[in-house]
Parts: sequence; C-alpha cells; structure tokens
Amino acid sequence: MSQIHFRILPPISQPDEPIFVLGSHAALGSWNPQAGLRLTWEAPFHVGTLEAETGEHLEYKITRGSWETEAVDAYGNVPSNQAAEVWLDATLHHTIADWKDRCAGRLTRDRVASRILAGGRDLVIWLPPGYGVRSDHRFPLAIFSDGANVFDPATSVLSGVDIAADEWVTRLFAEGTLPEMVVVGVCHPEGFSEENYSLRDYDLSPELGGAAYAEFVATELIPYLDTHYRTVPSASARLLAGTSLGGLNAFYTVLHHPGTFGNVIGLSTSFEDVSQVPPAYCAHLHALAAEPALPAGLRMFFDYGTVGLDECYDGYHRDLAGLFREKGWREGEQFQIKQIPGGTHDEISWRQRLGDGLRFIAANLPQS
Repeated sequence: MSQIHFRILPPISQPDEPIFVLGSHAALGSWNPQAGLRLTWEAPFHVGTLEAETGEHLEYKITRGSWETEAVDAYGNVPSNQAAEVWLDATLHHTIADWKDRCAGRLTRDRVASRILAGGRDLVIWLPPGYGVRSDHRFPLAIFSDGANVFDPATSVLSGVDIAADEWVTRLFAEGTLPEMVVVGVCHPEGFSEENYSLRDYDLSPELGGAAYAEFVATELIPYLDTHYRTVPSASARLLAGTSLGGLNAFYTVLHHPGTFGNVIGLSTSFEDVSQVPPAYCAHLHALAAEPALPAGLRMFFDYGTVGLDECYDGYHRDLAGLFREKGWREGEQFQIKQIPGGTHDEISWRQRLGDGLRFIAANLPQS
C-alpha cells in the first residue's frame, strides 16, 4: 500500500469552504459525488490522504461536493480527469483556477507588435463580467508583468500557482472595494540572453533591457489597449503591477514615464536588480532621491516578506519609505510599505498578499 496526499490551493474567494476529491478509488467515492474524500482546511491549503494499492491507476476530479461545483480551468472549461499511478508515497499538488458555478469574466489572448522591442509580446487579458453587459462603459486598466503567472496555474512558469489577479478583482468588486477592471498580463520570451540572463529578467531589469520594456509599456502597449479595449484613458484609472523584478520595472516606469500610471503595486520588489547592489548604492533609490517632487495623484504600494530572498529586502524598503517622506508623501495616503512576517518570494505568498495592494490603490481609481 502507498499513501497519496492531496494538497489543494483553493480560489481566493471563500477559500475555507469544504473541498472534495472524487474519483475511481473507493476512498474517493467511486465517482459518487456525495461520497468523495473531504479534505481538511490547513490554510492556505486543503489537505487529505488516501491509501491505495501499489500499481493502481487513479483518476479523480476536485469539487465542492457536486458535479455542478466542479473545478474548472482558467478559461472556464471542465478539464479531463486528473490521473496518477500509485507506486510510492506521493503528494499531488493542484491549484484550482475557478469553480464551474462561479467562473466570472472571460480570459482571452492577444499579441501586440513592438517597434521598441523589435518584435512583440503575447498578452493574456481578463475581461470582467460587466464588460460584455455594459457595452457603452469603459473600465480601469491593470497591467501585470509575468503574464503567464497572473491568471492561470497551468501556465505559471515555476510553481503551478498563479497570483489570482482576476479572482482578487472579482472578490473586491463584490465587496464594493474595487471597480471592475480590465486586467492584462504581459508575457515574456522564453530562453536566455547571450549574457546568460533569462529573457524574462532581460525584459524587466533596468540594468539590462528594462528601460526598453518600460518604454514599450508606456508608449506602445497603453495606446494599443486604449484603442482595442474599452479602458479609461487616464493615468488615475491605470495600475502597473509586478512581482520581484516586475515590481522594480513598475517603479522604474512611473519615474521615467510620469503621467502614464497613477497606481503601482510591487510585491517583493527586487530593488537590488541583477547586480545585487546594497541599498546605499541602489541606482533606483538614487533616481528617486534626485526627483525634485513626486507626481500628484500617484499612489504606490510595496511589500516584502521575511523568509528566503525577501529577508534581504528590508533595507531597500526602509530607505524607500524615508525618501517618500522626504518628498512630502504621507504613509497610508500616497504610499504604503508592508513587511509580511513569514512572507516568501513566490507565487503562493504573492497571491495571498495581492489583495492588500489592490485595497490600497482602490481609493485612487474612478468608481463606477
């Protein structure tokens, strides 16, 4: 006999409600939706274990207790059965993109050409539920780097976990905190540069190709989106967000292309850049110090954890807060910087933290 452990990451809304694994094994209910294995909520996961004969083939699905509440993929499609071969004790990890009875909005793809980048970038775009209903309405716009990790756990590059931007917008809209938004994830090329940097890092690092990427976002991507989608064409209605180097590029973009974005979220922002300079020598903090004043109407949120790579980020963020105060900004109004005890440098942590950033910038967005 072997033990099969399930470790399920639920959607952002109502994460603690019961989840069941339903499948071909007797302990999984033999496909009876009323007899599946009920998992135990151990935040942020649902967990459970079954014993099966070594060599057995398992097939299963994840539900909230019925076929009507089956898990679906990021596009709202019912996936094929999950399958596992039982040989040794194993842990099966899954991130639930959404539920059949709650799937909201529409995920689509696009591609924008770029003269600046001498090519183009693939986009993953989430249109909120109201987009198809209110045909004369324009929506605030959120742009995220690392588009493969923004909505869809199936495409998340390293972890199989997305940061759930669509889920957070849906949840906060339902709470009355945030307006419905068009959310865009910009995908980066795969592979490595001649200097052996990943092409993703090359896109985002201002020490490498990040200046060109920032120019692309500000001068090519924004006009394209405002033309092809019903977005509000004003800085106050735009959010630029990212994690790690994506957060740094968002910060760089608003300093070098003022008046384009009114809101910034940077989670675990890598101010050290690829050269890993200490805070005292950080060119990006020096660039902020050289600014005579900060743009009116700008609202910026940053956070960082205390575990792993993030534990090195305290000095950068303390200096950042000091510079904001020197410019006359008030914490809790123009900026917020949060240290997250136990926070880590990965999508599991970022998806839990993104909501705080969206709540902070919500006051700056036009409500509708």
